[in-house]
Amino acid sequence: MNRLEKILRPGSVAVIGASRKAGSLGKMFLDAILRMPYTGKIYPVNPKADEISGLVCYPALQDIPETPDLAVILLPRQFVMAAMHEISAKNIKNCIVVSAGFRETGAAGAEDERDLAEFASGHGINLLGPNCMGIFNTAGDICFNGNFSPTLPNPGTVGFISQSGALGVAVMELAAGSDLGFSVFVSTGNKADIKDHDVIDFMREDGHTDVVTLYLESIDDPAAFRQTCRRTVPLKPVLAVKAGRTASGNRAASSHTGALANPEFIMEGFLEQCGVIRLETIEQLFDAARALAAQPLPKGGKVAVVTNAGGPAILASDALEKSGLELAELQGKTIDRLRGLLPPEAALHNPVDMIASANHETYYQVMETILGDEKVDAVLLIIVKPPVNTTPLEIITRLSPLMANCAKPVLPVLMARSDDQAGLEIFRQLHLPVYHYPEPAARALGTMWRYAQIQQRFRKSEAVVLHPENEEALPVEQGIVSQVPLVQLLELLRHYDISAAPYVFATNLQEVTGFQSSSGGPVVLKIANEQIIHKSEAGLVKLNLGNAAQIETAFGELNRAAKTVLPPEVEPVFIVQKQVAKGTEIVLGGKRDEHFGPLVMVGIGGVFVEVLKDVAFRVAPVNAYEAREMINALQSQTVLDGFRGLPAVNRGRLAYTLTRFSLLLAEHPEITEMDLNPLIWSAEDNELLVVDIRATVK
Repeated sequence: MNRLEKILRPGSVAVIGASRKAGSLGKMFLDAILRMPYTGKIYPVNPKADEISGLVCYPALQDIPETPDLAVILLPRQFVMAAMHEISAKNIKNCIVVSAGFRETGAAGAEDERDLAEFASGHGINLLGPNCMGIFNTAGDICFNGNFSPTLPNPGTVGFISQSGALGVAVMELAAGSDLGFSVFVSTGNKADIKDHDVIDFMREDGHTDVVTLYLESIDDPAAFRQTCRRTVPLKPVLAVKAGRTASGNRAASSHTGALANPEFIMEGFLEQCGVIRLETIEQLFDAARALAAQPLPKGGKVAVVTNAGGPAILASDALEKSGLELAELQGKTIDRLRGLLPPEAALHNPVDMIASANHETYYQVMETILGDEKVDAVLLIIVKPPVNTTPLEIITRLSPLMANCAKPVLPVLMARSDDQAGLEIFRQLHLPVYHYPEPAARALGTMWRYAQIQQRFRKSEAVVLHPENEEALPVEQGIVSQVPLVQLLELLRHYDISAAPYVFATNLQEVTGFQSSSGGPVVLKIANEQIIHKSEAGLVKLNLGNAAQIETAFGELNRAAKTVLPPEVEPVFIVQKQVAKGTEIVLGGKRDEHFGPLVMVGIGGVFVEVLKDVAFRVAPVNAYEAREMINALQSQTVLDGFRGLPAVNRGRLAYTLTRFSLLLAEHPEITEMDLNPLIWSAEDNELLVVDIRATVK
């Protein structure tokens, strides 16, 4: 059984702190339950009352004649732990702590919250909160409104998880009377026990929920969140607004629930990796959710715009392109039919502008024609209230038979007043989400297409199999941070099928000249001692050595320079490499984050990596699709495709190397940081070659 089953579908509930006092939390919460036709039993608990709101009130939990499925605590913080002991004694296994004053208030509150979570865990109690607004479930067999919102939820199929309870209540208020309806709402609050992924898991299995939406300030268990989302996304879309993009937003988020804010550069890639679609605003979140809950997914990204006004169609066209969609090129037979339906002044090529004289019959005939075009995947239907001939109500009434059996998504833009002549009720009956401007509708349609692609990708996505037991850990002293010798790093790369420029280690001049002679071309000579991290800056790299004289001079200079920076007891170690022909430089980086675990980075490398900062991050390991996604996320696509005479980078080989490097990081937890910088695509060797490498272990 899902651990939220009896929280979101309780057969009985005890309200600890129920009250008769007007305006009190206990009164508001109990009234909220009673305002919906809840099918279970309600047990108010208050030692100072015999009856509240027509219900028998019990002085203590132990006096209730049965063991309720759920207990809700509405008491001040200092009384919460005592209530938890009573809950345990009554053998209640599910609890919502609405009470605030915990981690979000400072050290003392954080300690109380830890005690609360430990008690719940030790006694097998599923705990939601503290510092939350509660939950609701609009399913007809439950109708449980377990929160203190003054507004009754509008039933629907969108599930909403909010770390901010007040924001959740505000959304309910704004959604009232609209076509945005909710199946389940959960205010997670401080997430002392039950986390976002637990709620997502419930919504994945919930037959009343079609779309999962989240307002996030932090992610507490990234591994579990990622695993749950990857199970959910093939079945249902998961949309999120993640607050705290800026430094000030991070501070505000941290003070709100006492949670550490997650770095933005990690969060962006992490949510992408989870298959979660991130939206910028709450408005965009629910604009997209309304469309996904009501309409079928598009089979492609080609959109037709049907309108009776040119201006909105232009705005729609721009917005569609920005949203990753494109205007469909209509078939010749479609245009021929439109020519017979519309006046000469009309625009027949997409967008189809029927002009202001279009009436309800025109809309029907044009929509029937457009929907029949095999090149059209979706339609943006714009209705500017006509000055003559018809009304929006007449238009949607005429379109009803067509819309009722439509297999393609249609998003209406109704630029008219919401009065009786707008036909809003008919739009709702037809499951057509109404937008009042073209841009939100275009963005929502773009999200639908993006989810359709994500869904297919996750259904076919290959898993990454870890085999850490097969890999020997790099030697490291307990608790000591140190650089790894280059000889060990190059051997590690070989184990993971990551190619390095041909090389040998040398301790004398003869070994260096021998390698250059056998390689038949210029070489690079470096000091290889791990004590020196930035070799180029220290002048310990010599390039383009093509003969014995050049090598002898370089060897002597490096030997003398190295002895000035190395400890007296350490002898210089040389590495001589074949000099790779000039090519685009790539960087692969790895870092172990204390919250997210191993992170992998790809970007444009060499000496410019810190200047350009054109990089993409994911949590390791990544599969082949995720690796290609990271590469495509870089801004410097022109550079990768070959720039100013440089060969184009083989993206398939880069993606493969990236997956292998990510696996290396995931299987070696002793590595805290690692950089392959640069890697150079060698057209001559038909290979991506590592030129320099460093790593830190702890």
